[in-house]
Amino acid sequence: MSKIEQQVLASVAVIYAARKLTSAFAFKVYGLVVSALGIAAFVSLSNVMANFASVADGGLANIVTFVVSAVLGTTLVVQLALALAAFASGSLVVDVARLFTQSSKRFA
Repeated sequence: MSKIEQQVLASVAVIYAARKLTSAFAFKVYGLVVSALGIAAFVSLSNVMANFASVADGGLANIVTFVVSAVLGTTLVVQLALALAAFASGSLVVDVARLFTQSSKRFA
């Protein structure tokens, strides 16, 4: 392979990688990761899980009350991170479902 062919292939690979890293799917994953890191930094997850374990025995009504109280009782930064995580998760689920439905139509 000549030097010019190697340069062209390298530039094509860089452009392909840049397009993948700046795709909508990638930004949704980045949002989910950033929100998870933010939540982990601002929330004592071990305490939340311990409190959740004690509430979970009370049934679904207690779980819903606990989740609502936990979300409303936290700081704005954590609430925004939770909203970002919820949006990114829902959006990723839709994307993955769309991917599976399109691939199943292709093979049918």
